Amino acid sequence: MGAVRGALRPRAVLVVMVAVALVALAAGLLVIDRIGETLIDQRQQAVAEAARDYFVAFAHEEGLAPLAKALDLRERTRPAGGGFRYAVYDAEGRFLGGARLADAEDLPAQGRARIRLLTPGKHSPWQVLVQPLSVGGTLVVYENIHERAAFRRALIVSGAIALVGALGALLACGLWFNRQLLRRIEAVAGTAERIADGDLAARAPAAPQGDVFDRLGLSLNAMLDRIEALMTGMRTVTDSLAHDLRSPLTRLRADIARAAEPGLSEVSRSRALVAAQGEAERALATLSALMDIARAEAGLSSEMMAPVDLAGLIADLGELFGPVIEDAGQTFTVAPWSAPLVVQGHELLLRQAVGNLLHNAALHAGPGAAVSLALEEDEDGVRIIVQDRGRGVPAEHRGRVQERFVRLDSARTTPGAGLGLAIAAACARLHGGVLDLQDAEPGLRAVIGLRRHGRFTARTEAG
Repeated sequence: MGAVRGALRPRAVLVVMVAVALVALAAGLLVIDRIGETLIDQRQQAVAEAARDYFVAFAHEEGLAPLAKALDLRERTRPAGGGFRYAVYDAEGRFLGGARLADAEDLPAQGRARIRLLTPGKHSPWQVLVQPLSVGGTLVVYENIHERAAFRRALIVSGAIALVGALGALLACGLWFNRQLLRRIEAVAGTAERIADGDLAARAPAAPQGDVFDRLGLSLNAMLDRIEALMTGMRTVTDSLAHDLRSPLTRLRADIARAAEPGLSEVSRSRALVAAQGEAERALATLSALMDIARAEAGLSSEMMAPVDLAGLIADLGELFGPVIEDAGQTFTVAPWSAPLVVQGHELLLRQAVGNLLHNAALHAGPGAAVSLALEEDEDGVRIIVQDRGRGVPAEHRGRVQERFVRLDSARTTPGAGLGLAIAAACARLHGGVLDLQDAEPGLRAVIGLRRHGRFTARTEAG
């Protein structure tokens, strides 16, 4: 960031912009000079040729002597510094009238040429146009190049003033733009530095429908929200894991210590070891659930997905969980689905997610409650529904219970680690869907919604 800040400093930008402006100014003046010279040359040539044509016609009608008198009169009355002067010579090259700037032998035979003529005090460059006359003799049109050069200089000065003004405005706009650009970059960099210093609540300024920096800010903020959620989840996992594992590990140590006591009967020793094994299995189940959540949240590539028949999956789970739910004193029904309903998914995770919902229903619905498992399909997608008629979950807690280690039983008197719904939610997200907890009036309706056009969902026709 330091290199970028240094490269975008106003002084560095000003130096670069001034250098570019000087190059642009020089190029612009060169273009103006070339174009101006071409335009002036064309204009002056047109004027000279028009004057030539006029005096040629005059000579043809009036003769050489009247033309000489007219040119003498024009020479005497011409304004000082006039750009064009005229002369006429007879057929033998003798000067007849007008401006005597050169002898006939010093002039080209015919056409245009640039020559240097001796004028009072100096040699000056002149453009001459020599035209033979039909009545005999020659007409000469002189143009003073110095006056053309003065006009070019005035044109260049005017162009330079205009270019300097325009480039100055561009420099000001460039510096303003650089300042705005640097301010936006500094805001994003400041947010990153605050995050690096531990302020996970810092966010980059961003407008919902702004420029590319606002889009960058929105993307950065979304990433920071995800990081903050993961960090918060990590802290929650650490705290809850310490709380949930402390008891089984304490009991495990006590059971092992008891089994190691000298003089303990074999029956008591065996019971202590069985109890220790049970505590170890509960601790391992908690860690395994955490690994399942981590695997689901990390995401899987499309190569790890395979066609899964949801109709067959719920039928298998119905057979597996039916006896368990009925042993808990509850009734269980599985809505029949005759045709295969296939999606691209991870069958093991889907089975575990739906199994966790069924296990939660059996655990928390209470004796006598009705539990059901069903599939629904419409143009929006596919839904796996587990519903019970138990106590349900208050609306204000339905989002929180999908987090890891969150249990409404804060005293933790019921079995479990508070990971079942978290696994189901992570599995739904992995498949481009969502876990939605609804009020069954009474009870809880847990819906894993898989969008028809989601990331991994697809359907085949029944065959």
